[in-house]
Parts: sequence; C-alpha cells; structure tokens
Amino acid sequence: MALGALKLVLLIGVLHGSITLAAGKCEGVCVKMDECENTFGGINFVNLRFNDEDYVEADCPHYLEVCCDLEHVVTTSAPLVSGAVNADRSKESEGRSDEDNQGHSDSKPEVTSEIPKVLNVNEGSKEKSSEEIKSDTDGPKAHSSSETVVVEDPNLRSTVGDQKKEFGECGIRNPDGMGFKLANSNSNETEYAEFPWMMAILQSHEEDESKVLKYECGGSLIAPNVVLTAAHCVMDKSADQLTVRAGEWDTMTTNEIFDHQERPVSSIILHPKFNRNLLFHDIALLVVASPFTAEENVQLACLPPQDMEFTDTNCYAAGWGKTEFDAKSYHAILKKVPLPMVDRAQCQTALRSTRLGPRFRLHESFICAGGEEGIDTCTGDGGSPLVCPVAGTENKYYQAGIVAWGINCAQAGIPGVYVRTCLYTNWIDGELLKLNFGSVDTRSNIEE
Repeated sequence: MALGALKLVLLIGVLHGSITLAAGKCEGVCVKMDECENTFGGINFVNLRFNDEDYVEADCPHYLEVCCDLEHVVTTSAPLVSGAVNADRSKESEGRSDEDNQGHSDSKPEVTSEIPKVLNVNEGSKEKSSEEIKSDTDGPKAHSSSETVVVEDPNLRSTVGDQKKEFGECGIRNPDGMGFKLANSNSNETEYAEFPWMMAILQSHEEDESKVLKYECGGSLIAPNVVLTAAHCVMDKSADQLTVRAGEWDTMTTNEIFDHQERPVSSIILHPKFNRNLLFHDIALLVVASPFTAEENVQLACLPPQDMEFTDTNCYAAGWGKTEFDAKSYHAILKKVPLPMVDRAQCQTALRSTRLGPRFRLHESFICAGGEEGIDTCTGDGGSPLVCPVAGTENKYYQAGIVAWGINCAQAGIPGVYVRTCLYTNWIDGELLKLNFGSVDTRSNIEE
C-alpha cells in the first residue's frame, strides 16, 4: 500500500473508531485482528479481561484488538473507503427475560432491565453506550454487510451484491472458534462462532421517544428465513415487535471479526397444541422478513430425525442467560454449559422431590438434562438450543432440545427441562414446506 493511501486509511479508520493510535503498550496502532496482515490467518489467542491488572498489562484498550505495525495495516472498514458498511451496528444488552418454571408455582424469577455489566469487563474504545443502542426509526432495522439480499434458493443459498455464499453442512460446531481462540475463561464462555446457529431474539420497546431493542430469549437458525425457539418466549408478542440477531457473540462490542446480522420478524408460528399454562408443546417458529446471509458466524442447526432418543453425556446448551438464579445481570459473552442427558423416569423422580410434589408427571413433550451443581442453563436462556453429538461425525450436532423451564438453577440432582425437539421434526418440516423453504431432511445430510 502506498504511503499516502495508508495515511488516508489510517486517518479515516481513526475517525470512524476502527483504529486506535495510542493505547496501552502498543508502539504501532491497535486494529481488529483481521485488519493486520501479520496476525490474521494464524491462531490468535485472546485474553478476556476480568480486573484492572488485565488492562494495565494489555497492549491495546480492547481485548479484540491487536497491536499492528503501520506497514502491516490492511483495514478497509472505514465507510469512505469501502462504501459498504452496516448502517446500524449497535449492540443491545438490556433486560433479558425468561420463565423459571412450568407454571406450578406463584413465584417468578426477578428480571433486570439493566444493560448487562457482567464483571464489567472487556470494555474498550468501541464500547456501546445506552444512547447508542436506541433507534431513531419507526421500528427495528435489519442489516447485513450489504443493502440488498436476494434469495435464489431459500433453503441453501443467499446472494449479497455479486458475492454468492452458501450455507455449509448443518450442525457443525467450531470448538476452536473462528479467527482467534480464548486463552482464558471465567464462566464457560464459548469460542467465537463456536455455535454459529445461535440466535438472539430482541423485542422493541419505547424509551424516551425512541425504539430500543431488548433481549428476550435465545433461538436457533434452522433455515435461512426461520428461527426455532420456545413458544413461551413469544406467545404474547406480535411479529412487528420482534427482531432476530444472528452471528452475535459479545453483546458489548462490535469488534468481532464478522458483523452480526439482524432481521425483523414477519410472522410467528406457535405449535397448535401449545399450552400456555403448563408449557406443553412449548415450541415456535419465527419467520423473518428476508433470509440471513451465510457467513462463518451464521450457519444452520440440524434437527434430529422424528422420535430420535438421546442418551448422550456430552451435550451442550448455549445462551446469554444468568450463571446463577439470583445473579443480578446476564452474561455479555455467549456461554456454554456441558450437560448429560437424564433418563425420563430419573428426571421425574428428581422433580417430584421439589415443590412440584410427589404427583408431578413429566409431559411427553419434555426431556431433561443436567443436574450437576453449578452447571446449568438459567433465567434468560429460554428458547436456546440444547445440542448433542451425531455419532460417527466429528463436531456435528443435532438439536436435541430447547431450553424450557427449571426449578431454580444448577441445583445438585435437579435436571433442567427442555422441549423434546425430535417430537416436532415432522411438524417443523411441514411448516417449512408450506413456506416453500424446503425439507428438514434435505438439510441434515445424514443417512438415517
């Protein structure tokens, strides 16, 4: 790059916040990892910051920035140079809500509406303020890396400008992340893009005459236009209130390698047998107005064959929910919890020992997982996927469940309760066919 052009890029990068000239111990410039040619492409280890000492020892003010020599800067993220950026990359991390139990108790979990300041860590030069997450439009605004999105085959392919990208094989987990790997972890944080089907469901609220998006529940992307979640998350909401975000990881920054994507919800499909009082058949589909674009951090989940049984001991659930039932805030970075599946009879016996009482019967639409002290999904994780490995295929997972309800969180011997996804594969398949989005079976790429 010519010296004059480099100076122009650096100047615009500084003005638009993508480059930090003076920070920490860095003697060059601090840029995103993919904007420095002598770091991107190898394995970058990232240290999360949990105390003041971590900031003192850091080269750059933000944990997702690297110190780069001037001649190695390759940033093209400034709008005046590239001409194509997101009009709205705001991050929301406000109040998160979820159901705590199946409706057998009058007590409900306390829900906070504060922006999550979990450990108050990993803040930096691109931290978002409460003002920046407000929208001055009439509603949620969808965005991706381009202004237009055209679908050729809504089941497999999306087109962004002239660049075609296809969704890869469904259900592929990235255990080592994408672009960088965490060198430390405090609360089971996931690697970046480890579960690329993970979705955040946001609800629009009026606040100071502006629209603010607040987190409601988790979900999973099962088709480019369709998100799977729990019915209790959306049962009293209208589609025009909801926006779905794909590709999210750290809700407090936009410094990730790939942009997140947002789409407004166009329709909500609740299961016809959903019982809002007892949460039986607690499953719903959200159809978005335009398909998500395939990217390294945005891929599809795999649904299991109808009526498949899961007995695995190495399943995972992911979400931004609380780490403890009485915690005051939610998790900023997507977390994961390793969970063993629990036999139905054993689960029912365990739940009968709680306030549910000795006559409690576990409905057929539920399965159970967990029961280890200190390891569980919790308030705010509702609607999020529970995935279990596909035998014989490395790093491939079926979505075995959906976070539904539980008795407090992470109690020894008390499993969490999940929607039994395999009971609804045929129903989901039928709904996708009605929408002309193709069949679940054609996406699974697995011989039954």
